Order: sequence, then C-alpha cells, then structure tokens
Amino acid sequence: MSVNITQSTANVGLPTRTDTGSRSVFSLVLSCLPNIVVFSMLGGVMLLGHFTDWKMPKFSELVGAGTTAADDWCTSHLVPESFCIECAPNLLPKSESFGFCNLHGVAECVIDHPELAQTNTSPSLPKYDTAAAITLINRPANNSTNSLNTHRVQFTSHESVVKAGVGVDVVGEGQISDFVTANGELVFDPNRVASLSSKIPGTVTLVLKKIGDTVLSGEILALVDASQVGLLKSELLKNVSQLQLQKDNVERLTPLAVSRAISTRDLLEAKTAFQEAEVALLSTCQMLTNLGFEIPDDIETADSKTLAAQLRFLNIPEPLVEALPPGMKTANLIPIRSPFDGVLISSDIVVGNVVETSKPLFTVCDVSKIWIMLNVRQEDAKYVQTGLTVKFRSDDGDHNANGVIAWISPFVDQQTRMLKVRAEIDNPNGLLIDKTYGSGQIVIREEANAILVPKEAVQSTPDARFVFVRDKNYFDDKNPKFFHVRQVRVGAVNGKNVELLAGVLPGEVVATTGSNVLLAHLLRANLGAGCCAED
Repeated sequence: MSVNITQSTANVGLPTRTDTGSRSVFSLVLSCLPNIVVFSMLGGVMLLGHFTDWKMPKFSELVGAGTTAADDWCTSHLVPESFCIECAPNLLPKSESFGFCNLHGVAECVIDHPELAQTNTSPSLPKYDTAAAITLINRPANNSTNSLNTHRVQFTSHESVVKAGVGVDVVGEGQISDFVTANGELVFDPNRVASLSSKIPGTVTLVLKKIGDTVLSGEILALVDASQVGLLKSELLKNVSQLQLQKDNVERLTPLAVSRAISTRDLLEAKTAFQEAEVALLSTCQMLTNLGFEIPDDIETADSKTLAAQLRFLNIPEPLVEALPPGMKTANLIPIRSPFDGVLISSDIVVGNVVETSKPLFTVCDVSKIWIMLNVRQEDAKYVQTGLTVKFRSDDGDHNANGVIAWISPFVDQQTRMLKVRAEIDNPNGLLIDKTYGSGQIVIREEANAILVPKEAVQSTPDARFVFVRDKNYFDDKNPKFFHVRQVRVGAVNGKNVELLAGVLPGEVVATTGSNVLLAHLLRANLGAGCCAED
C-alpha cells in the first residue's frame, strides 16, 4: 500500500510526451511572429518603391499645388516650370525699368511713373508733398543696389495663396502725424500762484475764505488789525488839515503882498509851508496806497469830519463791517485781498493769531491756466520750434491735454542733457492737476491724407523695406497669380498703420498678414546659383 501511494503521488501533474511536443512548436511560432511582420513591411516598401520609381512626393503636392510631371517643376519658385514667369520672363514680360529714384529713395518709383501702379483705374497720386516729408526727419533709407524689387513672387493658384495664410488689403488714405516724444509734467503757471501775507504786523480779526474756495480778483480774504494803519490814517487827517490851513494862509497873504502891506518874504514863507504840507500829505497817501488802500480823489478839499468817517473803514464794504464782532470795529483794519481770480489752495490763518509780514497766510492759484513742461532729448531738439502742437497724456491715462509751444530754453541742461520746452494750455474746469507726470508728443508734421497700409504689410531686409503688391490682373483666369516686389519709404507710424511716403499709390492691393511668407519665398528663390535646378 505504501509503495503504490508514493508512486501515484509522484506521477501527479507530469506532462506526457505528446503535450510537450505541441507546446514547443507553438512557442517557436510565437517568437518568430515579430520578425515575420517586419519582413512583410519591408517587402511592401520595396514593392511600393518599385512602382513609384523610388521618388518621394513633391513639396508642391504637400502644400496643395497639385501634382505635376517630374520634369515640370521649378524648385526655386515652387511653381510648374512651364508657367514660371521668373524663369521664363517671356511668358509675362516685366514693365520698363526706370531705376532708382533719388528724390523718393525707392527703385521703380510709382509716384514719378504712375503707369507702374497695379490698379485697373487711373491711379491717384499723393495729395501732399511726400518728398518734403521724407527730408523732414531722419528716416530709414533703401540701398540703391538692392535688386529684390526686380523679382516677382508667384503662386500656382489663388487657393495656394490662401492656404499659405496670405491676406491682402487696399492701400488707403488717412490722418497720421510725425512727432517727438518727451517726458514731462503739468505745472501751474508760477506767475499765477500767489502767496499772500500781511504787509504790516497785526492780529487776525476776521477770516472769510477757506481752502478750496473760489476767489475773485480784489476779493477780501481776511481782515487784520494793525495799529500802524490807524496811525497812518491819523497822520493823513492831520496832513489834510495842515494843507488846507497853509493853502488858506497863502490865499490870504497874496493880496497883502501885492499891495505891499506885507513883505515878499512873508509870502514866500507861507508858500513854502504850503508846499511842505502838500509833500507830507502825498507821502502819507503813498504809504497807505502801498498797503493796498485807495485814497479818495477829493481828499484835499474834504471836510475833516466827513474825511474821518471815510478813512475809518477805508475800502472795507459796509456789510463786512457789520459782520465784525463787537470791539473789532476799529480804524486799524487792513484787508488781505486776492490779486487775481483763482482758487484758495492753502490757508494758515486763525482769528486772534498774531501775523508777521514774513509769514504766508494764503496761497491763491489761477487754475484756469496750466503749463506743460517737457524734457526733450538733445538729439530731438532740432525738430522743436515755437508754435508746434503738444499732446500730453498723464502716466495714469486720466489727464490729457493739448497745447502750443510758447517757450524753448536757450540751453541744454548740463546734468540731464535735456532741453526744457513749455506749452501753455487752458484749464477752464480745473481738471488738470499740478505736478501730474506723463509724456508729451510734439507734433512736427500732421497729414490728413497720408498713404497708409497695415504695419504687417511692410517687410525688411538689412538694407531695404518692401511691400508685395498684388498684380492688377490677378483674378484673370489665364493670368499667373503673383505679387510685385515694391521698395517703399516708410514715414510715420500710428497705431496699427504705417505711412508709406513712396512705393505705393492709393487703390493698390498689398499683402498684409502672411507677407513674411512672401519675403521668405523671395529670399529663398534668390539663394543659390541656379534659378531652375532639377528636382
């Protein structure tokens, strides 16, 4: 029993000879399967190469230009050689060459030769002197030996132009300007900012205005009690009385001197005393005038009692006198007046305070006028002159203003090497604020009918600038689809547009978006020795 059990256990799970053989064959087939697949693919490639003569598809077929015969493809210009107008110019002869225009700085100048314009109607010439605009400021120049403009950029079809991402736009006209940019700030006219103080020491009796109040020229801002004013008024009364007395004395003695009742010397002494009284009165009147008082015209003949009443509250309106506190209605009052219309921007005065002549009490500013002060770079100074318009924009963009240059500093600052320029502008609503920083554009030329194209239409090489003008017969069925390469002279730039002072005319159609593709195509075609190399 034990022997049988052991033998039976030993035989459990052992494969038979038939199972072992079938598994070995299956494993062998499975391990060879990848090799079989690879050799099958290589065989397929060899078979395909045999039927295609071992040639890859052309670039033109990949970009949608369609298939063409192997021997009819221009690799330089990427069009079928049978209608490549660059390789075979006789297919579409070029226009007569006029060479380089020194006046406008472009080759084949379309301004001087409008017959070159690619328009189906009579071309429109610029409405302004573009040559003068070219010489106004330094502008990028074209190399007269650059010959890229003698070529044309051709496509197999309109669809291939669209597929290349080339967009077009019509050359138009619009407003643009040349300007010099300079940093600066807004400041109040220093001639219209006044710091007011009392002309003589005293004590503040009444304050009538506070910060932010609008004031008028000559309006009283405060009253100061100054004893010196009272003394001058008393002196004035005494001098008037003395003058009247000496005048009466001269009038009385004159007939007596004529009749020789008195000596001539007595009359001369009387006249001398009268003249001294006149001088004393004039001196006192002048001192009161210097303090801002207006002296009555009839003072020499006025009754002393009436004159005393006039001088007590001289130049102070009666309603204001009535508003004075009890005990403050004295002849010592001197008013503090505004010298011009403006706004009270500071105040350092309180009723009862003692004031000195050296201490400012109010600051009044005429905010209706403001200055734009700009710092112009030394290299731009030659373009600046009085009368030019300045367009100022604050750094925060909230304050814009336009003015006219009224003053140019005669020297450049030694430290900053900047030229100070001032423009004066109106500020009727007081919205422009002192010490506002920003930048200004000094407009040196403004043109309402400038020839404009989008910025992306202009392409550059190191020595020239170009646009690509669509041929006027572009949509004719039998006409090749191509663009003329046109040298241009770039003028002012404004926003999304650029001014072309030479090279195109209004109404022509230029490549805009994707024009860099045309430049790349043009430069590629001009690399290498041959024009029509074999595939």
